[in-house]
This record gives sequence, structure tokens and C-alpha cells, in this order.
Amino acid sequence: MGKLEEFSINEWKQIKADLESVLQELKNAIQNDPKLIIIDNAELMKIFKISARTAQRWRDLNLIGYSKISGNIFYTMQDVINLYQEYYEEPRSKVNQIIKDRK
Repeated sequence: MGKLEEFSINEWKQIKADLESVLQELKNAIQNDPKLIIIDNAELMKIFKISARTAQRWRDLNLIGYSKISGNIFYTMQDVINLYQEYYEEPRSKVNQIIKDRK
């Protein structure tokens, strides 16, 4: 294949279809792997309903992993999941019994 002008309309349509297929595969891979989902500081604050200062405190205390690029803070969704799971508390057995008794 040579210059761009030498592609036929059908070849361009095939290229477009191939690119759309690759893009969909990438989207599926990202959705299925929390390490590939990147959020910024504002999104973290929205998810946990916290202030910028609290987000900074969590980073200072090494409660959540992050990357700083050109002054911007980024987290992987896996970082968020890890933080959540570290502080997750199972329902207490008494509460479970009350729920079972109501059924």
C-alpha cells in the first residue's frame, strides 16, 4: 500500500472497522482490569465524598497509592478498591440474625 489517496472507499471502511474492533477490545480489557482504570484526584474526592485535604492526608499516610504527573494526582481503580477493602467491615452477626428473623 502506498499513498493515502490510493486507498479505496472499501479499504477505508475496512480500516475503520478494524480500528473500531481494536478500540472495543481495549475498552473491554480496561473495564475488566481495575489496574488499567485511571482516575484523577477530583474523581477520588467524588467517589469517597472527601475534601482535597483528606485526599492529601490519605496520600501522606500512604493509605492509597498514587502517581503525580506534572502536578496532577492520579490513582488506579485498584488503589481505590484496595483502600476500600482494607477498611471494609463485615456485617455483625447480631445484625445478620435480625435480618434473618425478619424474613
